[in-house]
Amino acid sequence: MVNFKINGTSFELSSSDKVNLPLMVCSHERSGTHFVMNSISKCTEYTANPFLNFDYSPLGSFVNFFSEASIRTFLNSLKNIKINNSINHCTNSIIKSHFPLKLLGYDVKNICKVIYIYRNPEEVFISYWKFLHRWDWFEGPKLNSPLELMKSNPKGQSQRYQIENYKNYFARWASHILIAKEEQKNSKNIVMVNYSDLENNFGKTINNICNQLELNIISTPSKPNKEIYVHGKDLKLSYKEKQLMKGFIREEIQKFPDLPNDLKALFD
Repeated sequence: MVNFKINGTSFELSSSDKVNLPLMVCSHERSGTHFVMNSISKCTEYTANPFLNFDYSPLGSFVNFFSEASIRTFLNSLKNIKINNSINHCTNSIIKSHFPLKLLGYDVKNICKVIYIYRNPEEVFISYWKFLHRWDWFEGPKLNSPLELMKSNPKGQSQRYQIENYKNYFARWASHILIAKEEQKNSKNIVMVNYSDLENNFGKTINNICNQLELNIISTPSKPNKEIYVHGKDLKLSYKEKQLMKGFIREEIQKFPDLPNDLKALFD
């Protein structure tokens, strides 16, 4: 471990001379971020213990998340960590982010590698609805159902990840994925993966990710145990509520024809 310092603030990161670029795992909230992080951590040189939370806490006092130059300066500093007065180590702590990939700039190939995970919106919003109810602060609206959440305009602390205003949370979710898809066109260092592929075809999916990003596999990929991190409140949905939710998604997803085909096919 290394006690990494920037602008007088310090936090603990892992570092290694066996990787040359930081690795970021990015997604819309509740899309399987920790699933990817823990999976990669079990079979490559990168680790999720500790991971770096790329968010206002702990980084808001010295990273401008809406400045390409500030982000690049920070990520570049993670590539050149002094160990015993040498500069040949890079952080191998996985960076977790929910910010749109557009904020990294036009081409990320020299600053980091990125795994972007996306998920069935039905699963995302059921999880996100429960998640928002967990907190005693205003992370986002605490509504009666995931359907109400999808129809609601973004509010509260959840807005910190947005680069513009959105009509509702569903449009915010769709735009997050569309931005990643567009950014992937500009860089071979961005890989997009569907949560269901990771869940249902784990070994092949992890191997594909590692091959595309040139991550060295040091042990056989294996699914991590049930993630130990913050889950949502234990709220229940009726069959009718689930059907109404599916109907809304089926209509709304048609408004975003450039979404990945494997997502759109779920609601044809």
